[in-house]
Amino acid sequence: MNIDKNLLDKLAAMDDDSLAASIRAIAAASGVDLSGANFDKSRLDALRTAMRGASDEDIARAKEILKGYRTQS
Repeated sequence: MNIDKNLLDKLAAMDDDSLAASIRAIAAASGVDLSGANFDKSRLDALRTAMRGASDEDIARAKEILKGYRTQS
């Protein structure tokens, strides 16, 4: 999955339940386990703010960070 500004804008526009489900699905597809993560309203609001303000450089850095969280196969 290619994470870019368009995707972040679409995710930021989702309701809380859809956003949390999408985050879990994207993480799972990327090999990241978020089964223990809690997505309460304040965290989702903070995430929306971050997604809306993310630059291309921020997105590239996030992709690099996520590589370190992928499970080993």
